[in-house]
Amino acid sequence: MNNIKQFIDNYFHNKFTEKEIGQALKELSDTKNSIEIGNLMTNHWEESEKRIPEKIDFDLLLHKIHHRINMIKQDSKISSVETASILKEKPATLKFILGKISKIAAILFLPLLLTFAYYLFFGVKETKTEPGIAFNKVYTPLSAKTKFVLPDSTIVWLNSGSYLKYPFVFPNKSREVYLSGEGYFEVAGNEKVPFVVRTNELNITAYGTSFNVMAYSDDQTIETTLVEGRVKVEKPDTKSFAYLEPSCRAVFSKETDKLKKGKVDTRFYTSWKDGKLIFKNEPIDEVAHKLERWFNCTIIFENGELKDYRYTGNIEMETLREVIELIRITTPIDYTYNKETREIRMKSR
Repeated sequence: MNNIKQFIDNYFHNKFTEKEIGQALKELSDTKNSIEIGNLMTNHWEESEKRIPEKIDFDLLLHKIHHRINMIKQDSKISSVETASILKEKPATLKFILGKISKIAAILFLPLLLTFAYYLFFGVKETKTEPGIAFNKVYTPLSAKTKFVLPDSTIVWLNSGSYLKYPFVFPNKSREVYLSGEGYFEVAGNEKVPFVVRTNELNITAYGTSFNVMAYSDDQTIETTLVEGRVKVEKPDTKSFAYLEPSCRAVFSKETDKLKKGKVDTRFYTSWKDGKLIFKNEPIDEVAHKLERWFNCTIIFENGELKDYRYTGNIEMETLREVIELIRITTPIDYTYNKETREIRMKSR
């Protein structure tokens, strides 16, 4: 805890050192230290004779900080290969991120900022080796998104709670990546070398194509949505497959082991990469499932009949509380919200 106190002292007096940043990010990102960190920051606040505005909307402030962090992260276009050298080559990066947010927000939500920095500097890259090939793993924490570029110039967006494993350098005859979660791919064209996304159940093969794959391990389906180009969706063990044309979506059921496809409006399945969720007459339990990942919260239905309700709407910059209020207004639902645990309980009105 002395290390944490010293780091916070240096934070307030702008006395960072590169070594301190590396050590402190790990400690301050540990949730078990959150209470002590909060107390230390409060002491600094009071010692500087400042006052927190009485009417400040902390939920809204937190959401705006979170949104700004994600935008900084996306705009920076940092590939995971480059990440390893950031601390050596760009020691001011963390100061830049902190400096882009208001002083009050930076003080009140320092642990949040440092958690983001932890994922950026330490959690993003994990090297795996196989005979002759070195692999990278890119993680995206809950309630966040990550954008990066692969060695072949393919652009990837990873959604909340996802990871992608890929080689540092693609072999001459293959471009294979391994996905768990949800990813959107803008594949660099190469007619001689296909681009393959491997999931636990399916392989999706493309050449120069834009498409979305949702393959969370705890979901009962794997979904592939094609925006442009052409892809092959294949079940390797059964050798069953389907080709998709633009505006097509293939849904594989883990329960029935069957693959179905059909025409769709791709906006409903790809808008997340642009910071939006779009729902059209979607079952409320599926909406809740997406909101849980989007906001890193837990939604509990206290009445089974709630799952019969459907919801239509767009979510972009709204806070979690604002979204739940919108659902309450448009459906006969009441809710309770535990701010500390981020648990929402819904019941019929």
